Amino acid sequence: MTGPGGRIDEPRPWFVDPLTGQPLESEAEQTRPLPVVRDAVPPRRRFRIRPTLGVLALAVVLAVGTTATYQAKTAPPPPSAHDLVLSDPAPATRIRPVIAGWQPVVSDDHPFVYDVPPDWKIEEPDVAIGYETPAGDLVTLQGVARFRRAFCPSTDLSARATAGFTTIDEGEVGGLAQAAEETTLRWAEAAYGRSPKAEIGETGPVPLLDGETTATAVTTTVVPAPDGPCPAPSVAITAIALPLRALPGSGRYHVLLVLADQEIPGAIARGVVLKMGESIRRE
Repeated sequence: MTGPGGRIDEPRPWFVDPLTGQPLESEAEQTRPLPVVRDAVPPRRRFRIRPTLGVLALAVVLAVGTTATYQAKTAPPPPSAHDLVLSDPAPATRIRPVIAGWQPVVSDDHPFVYDVPPDWKIEEPDVAIGYETPAGDLVTLQGVARFRRAFCPSTDLSARATAGFTTIDEGEVGGLAQAAEETTLRWAEAAYGRSPKAEIGETGPVPLLDGETTATAVTTTVVPAPDGPCPAPSVAITAIALPLRALPGSGRYHVLLVLADQEIPGAIARGVVLKMGESIRRE
């Protein structure tokens, strides 16, 4: 059929009553254009960019605003038919700590679990936090736990210590020890500006729970600028890098990273950090 202006109308489906043969749509409904259907599925990850303070937020204290922190939360996927028939609780609720009195921390983006002391605040498994480096790259942590969160009155996102998993590509480093060391240096630069005052410690082995895997730990000590709000005299950035065989075929080293303010009352000791590393296991 030819419409106004010589336009050829496309046929469209409509429905009739099988008993009367009359259309079920009004004339206006028959002639109005078909609605446009758009995909309503949200993107998997949305970033909320915020400046913060404390261990994961001393960027404002340093280096002319070249860094920024962000917190991201992944949108949950729609439930599948399998999910709807399951009556058991989600797997994360069945995970138990391996260190008595501690809490397990899980991540949606890493297949590993680790434990933290009972006075740490655990973020949701789909939360990621991180920094934008001076070069514009993002470094992120997933499976996040924080100690003395909101200690600084200037922001409720501050923390005296923060832990989480990050990764570094196999091709970017020459081995496990370098993976641990390079991770601490990247985070030192991202959190404290270009060429921060830093001292790299010795690497050391960290035996994991399975008894067959040994991670490698290194701690880099950073001295932040002293003129910002709530700074610490120094910060210990410890990377505990897992060997490639911990997740074969991934092409990445998985690293438990802990940033902990030092020379303050109640500072997190290196022994506690290594104990956290020893609790790493597959989810």
